[in-house]
Amino acid sequence: MNKVAKENDLSLYGFVNEAFELTLKANELGINLRTLNDSREVLKAAMNSGYILGLESLWYEMAELAYVKSKKMALQNWFDAGVWLAKCYVTREVNDPFEAFKKDLKDFTWNIPELEVNKKSDKVSVRIVSHRFPESYTLLFTSFLEGALETFGYKIGSREVSRGIICLEAVME
Repeated sequence: MNKVAKENDLSLYGFVNEAFELTLKANELGINLRTLNDSREVLKAAMNSGYILGLESLWYEMAELAYVKSKKMALQNWFDAGVWLAKCYVTREVNDPFEAFKKDLKDFTWNIPELEVNKKSDKVSVRIVSHRFPESYTLLFTSFLEGALETFGYKIGSREVSRGIICLEAVME
């Protein structure tokens, strides 16, 4: 601890005192340090994976504008983004790229109240329900997921999509 204190230009006493102060402040906010650290790690991982934070309503409005202006191009761009992101996971040194993608998808899309991704042997099912998704965003996000799934080697078998609801079933090719 003395080394860490020196790296932060603090005495050991100052370092311990700051740690206690931050612990008390976190406690006042109703969270523990582990939760606080885990939340920071999620944000850092999102940033390192190319995600940005933005206003949800603005994101939906921009997606709507793109979709209305050029439906085909917007759907292709979202599909390509899914392909690109999945390729990032495939090229990383992780044991199971699909599971890493699935975990990050759940961690980084906190605006989706119901998100289930289930993988059983050679089949994957995706179920998303969000009352906040406009129809255009639902269709664009579906295209994104389809691009990612295809990159992981899955072929979409069934697809049920309506405003705020995405249900995809895919089988390994």
